[in-house]
Amino acid sequence: MTRIFTYAGFVLALVSMSVLAKAQQDPYYTHFKFNKQAYNPGAVGTTDDVICVSGITHSQWRNYDDLTFIDRKTGEPVSGGEIVENVAPVTYNFNIGGQITTNKGQRQLGAVGATVYSDKLGFQKTTSFRLQGAYFIPVQGNFGRLAIGIEAGFNQFGYDNPRFRALNPNDPRIPLGSANDSKLDLGFGVYYKQRRLGNSIENFYAGLSASHLNQAKFEIPTSQANATITHQMEMHYYFVTGADIDLSPGLVLEPAIWIKSKAKPQIDVNATVLYNDMIRGGLGYRQWGNTDALSIMVGYKKDMNNSNVLQIGYSYDVTMSQIRTVSDGTHEIMVTYCFPLAVSKKPPTKKFHRNTRWL
Repeated sequence: MTRIFTYAGFVLALVSMSVLAKAQQDPYYTHFKFNKQAYNPGAVGTTDDVICVSGITHSQWRNYDDLTFIDRKTGEPVSGGEIVENVAPVTYNFNIGGQITTNKGQRQLGAVGATVYSDKLGFQKTTSFRLQGAYFIPVQGNFGRLAIGIEAGFNQFGYDNPRFRALNPNDPRIPLGSANDSKLDLGFGVYYKQRRLGNSIENFYAGLSASHLNQAKFEIPTSQANATITHQMEMHYYFVTGADIDLSPGLVLEPAIWIKSKAKPQIDVNATVLYNDMIRGGLGYRQWGNTDALSIMVGYKKDMNNSNVLQIGYSYDVTMSQIRTVSDGTHEIMVTYCFPLAVSKKPPTKKFHRNTRWL
């Protein structure tokens, strides 16, 4: 019982630290518990003895259009203008990672991996590529493990075919064409996992991370002479925790909490149920200021031979804010595939001994 209270205090401390941090520039994911590597380098290589690749496509507020070219009095398009369709956020994310072990494979020393994402919001587009590394610290004889991770790469920010309706056509702060800038990007994270916590809780995890440590400043050139648009990345803080709870034979509850913070905290809570280690379903809730969305989640898991595991997930976010009047909700598809690392070993050299009888 003392151990449970100890870990509960650890989780509450991490939550408090994340809430104290200070609008969100990074993308968010409904399947956040399946791609923790995307926002915490300490979570790379969390599954033993396999390499895992994962991908997510997130289409937020589908069919949200830019109607600034509509005359508010008549409802008709402004002469010479056009309606820009579907300017809502669209995100693509890809992760790959695996562990580094001793020569005999008896101990996990750490992990390496990479994460990539492309995030488009209106006419703004951010592309990120980061290499990641984590060092493992065994706890209680490998019963638990603390990972300390770092990441380094680049962020590219700019404008993709902008079609802003400027009040002043000569405004130097309005980009008139596609342009971008690239900068170094750094991140840090810690991630703790434990195989069992109490009698019925398994695979407990908790992580705290920060992105954009160097807070890079982008200078985007415009078509105006000697004019640039400045955009600075802010540090984002993330806290995630979750576990597996055995409800009955063949039925596992998978609750998770994700807290993101920059200007103000955004909280994601979801709980899925895995039936017979194959079929998954559940609900999620997201709050950012006011209620933002209610998520419906379904998924499929397939354990193959030789430790190969395939997971597929789909979620539909029902928008709860006033944006629901102009959008069709949010769709997200997640795919994860883990496979063992087959290390080809050189066959042993055959040794021949001549029988003295044949000398």
